[in-house]
Amino acid sequence: MRSTALRTRAGILLAATLLPLSAFADALYLQLTDVGSEVDASGLTASTVAERTRYGIEEALKSATTEAILMDPQHEGSPDVTVSAKVTRAGEKYRLTYQLATTHAPVRTKTLSYDFANPSLSDKGSVVMAQAVLAEAQKLEAASQETPVATGEVPAAADSDSLVSERSSNDASRYEGMAGDSMGRETESPQLPPRRGGRTNLDLGLALGFNSPSGIFGGELEYRVAPILGLNLSAGTGAWGFRVGPVARLYPLGEVRTSPFLEAGMSFNMGTTSSTRLTIGDESEVYTTEKLFTPVATLAVGMRQSMGPMYLGLRAGWGFRLREDNWTTSDGRDPNLFDALDIGTSQHGGFLCSVTLGMSIF
Repeated sequence: MRSTALRTRAGILLAATLLPLSAFADALYLQLTDVGSEVDASGLTASTVAERTRYGIEEALKSATTEAILMDPQHEGSPDVTVSAKVTRAGEKYRLTYQLATTHAPVRTKTLSYDFANPSLSDKGSVVMAQAVLAEAQKLEAASQETPVATGEVPAAADSDSLVSERSSNDASRYEGMAGDSMGRETESPQLPPRRGGRTNLDLGLALGFNSPSGIFGGELEYRVAPILGLNLSAGTGAWGFRVGPVARLYPLGEVRTSPFLEAGMSFNMGTTSSTRLTIGDESEVYTTEKLFTPVATLAVGMRQSMGPMYLGLRAGWGFRLREDNWTTSDGRDPNLFDALDIGTSQHGGFLCSVTLGMSIF
């Protein structure tokens, strides 16, 4: 028993003696020191976040190009870099913030923040974030070994790029990185071109169609009130004059790249005049028809395909005229064959379709 105890004490003494010398070795020693959570979600409790962070770092170390060691939380030795984590709410999303700090002078710090929608951290998301934490820890340790700059200059650690990962089961749909300088002040990091993934607040597009609320040629402006609800205003020119239509769209799948929708609204045709000329022998006569204001109810189904900042919209449906044959002749005559043909082909109603190409403004 005594010999076993002596060997245990000798091992602890040896580890405590050698650990301060690790700064001169190639290995980087990390330690997760403090994890907190301010959200009420079973997948984002402090213990769960700590577990997922350790898992991510351990997996990231397997493919790391430089040697690093994740120290046990109960280890009494001094690490090179400490890592703390905290989960908070960021509007409708969750924010996981990592704070990195070196343990020897000059002290360097780094802040990494990630926003995501799902109240959980998947294996893939944990590894992606841990890779960034490991990379920044190595940068901080390397910077702390450099000769301090003169007073008044602020040595800044390299900013981290945004991290964007594909959404998987229970994964964060999007990670947006931010970085802080060596004094702990938060600054925006240079970001990769964002993969919008169908997310939008305001769309503006040009449309071509047949019997559509935007006319033969027109435009559409859509504001996304919620991920599943959009308020659309369509306007353009049609055979029955200028046309404007408020429309509501329901997106059952929310903000995804390929998003089907159901659409219901109104199309108000402001009316116009048309003329036909009838020639018999040497005589000709012009007949003028007044096409009056006509409201039309529309129902349609469609699809919005996100293409980065651009999008493509398709829809098909049916228009229901609320005023049938809403026209009159300028001289009160009975309609002739030409009038009937003109009215029959120009009234807004029946089958409708359109294609829209536009851009997500916000």
